[in-house]
Amino acid sequence: MSVASAIYVRVPRDLLQEFDRAAQMHGLSRSEAIREAMKLYIRYAKAPEVKKLRGIAEAPVSADDLDKYVLPG
Repeated sequence: MSVASAIYVRVPRDLLQEFDRAAQMHGLSRSEAIREAMKLYIRYAKAPEVKKLRGIAEAPVSADDLDKYVLPG
């Protein structure tokens, strides 16, 4: 097991409040939810097919909405 590192991040208060509510809905602490979000971001960043889909999709769907439905592996 690796050694944990602490980080300091500044975010808008309303974003943090919304994030905390979402974490709480899923029974996660803020730290647990941030770790999960980081893992998902890494998976997303490594998924070139998702980036390609965002560029070629022709539908009345925004890129943000498309991201909700197309999750990498």
